[in-house]
Amino acid sequence: MPVTAANIRFQDYQFSQQLATGTWRWTTRMDVAGAIPVFEVRDVITPYGTLRDNTPIPGEVIQCMSDSITQIQSNFPPSILLGPPPDLTFEVDEGRGFSVGQAVILTNDGVFGSLLGTTLATSASYVVVSPANVGNLAANEAGSFEVAVNATDLLAANTPYAETVTVQDPNATNSPQVFSITIDVRAKAVIQALPATVGFSVTKPLTGAFPVIPSQTFTIENTGPASSVLDYQVQKLTNLSDSWLNVFSPVSGTLTSGQTQIVTVAPAPIEGLVAGTYQETLRVSGYSTNEFVDVLIQLVIL
Repeated sequence: MPVTAANIRFQDYQFSQQLATGTWRWTTRMDVAGAIPVFEVRDVITPYGTLRDNTPIPGEVIQCMSDSITQIQSNFPPSILLGPPPDLTFEVDEGRGFSVGQAVILTNDGVFGSLLGTTLATSASYVVVSPANVGNLAANEAGSFEVAVNATDLLAANTPYAETVTVQDPNATNSPQVFSITIDVRAKAVIQALPATVGFSVTKPLTGAFPVIPSQTFTIENTGPASSVLDYQVQKLTNLSDSWLNVFSPVSGTLTSGQTQIVTVAPAPIEGLVAGTYQETLRVSGYSTNEFVDVLIQLVIL
């Protein structure tokens, strides 16, 4: 019958091995005073008396001593408890590469004195788990592992993908356990920005600052498929316009399919800027089929 270790500090077990030269006897102790069970072989009696430092131990006896620890451990089996969370869902963009990892808690739900050591394997190469082993967990002790998805070769047409992480410990009472992974793959967004050119003009004053130039706008739209999401940024391409263009807003955002965002542009030339035609390109970029769209901003000073 299994020995209950809940109310004891340690438990001693006696073992023996018969050889041609006589009988070897020893005690294998399981100490459960700490967080992790500790095993110790002690009180060794040889066929010639108490073991001394200069007494060689036969290899067969050493193996039996090791086996005695395994035998005791079998009386205190671990149990695998997965979660929280109970499962994972990933939303990834088609072909985008690795997602941000998500953590899963793994607990030894076994009896007091048990020790859990698990190996983890995924059902598909594009589901990556780290680390591949979570072990040395005493009863009620928790560890964790992280799951990420490589969407490089995943297609929105095949969504959702249903995959698993299998957690095993041959000594656990409920091994293996399977953790469910759902992967929703979004189609690539498509960037549209209209109009393609936004023009301004202002007359240079004889003295002093330029008058306020009325702002104008262009519109960004995600024209991609229904599941697509566009995380966009708006940036100056040449950065040669600091003397007249520093205000455009917003500079970033998120658009679902069919959603639009108005970007306001407000040039403000510095005092003394000479007459002429000035140009800057605002690049709207984001993970998408077309990667970016440029909008030309032009200021004519008369």
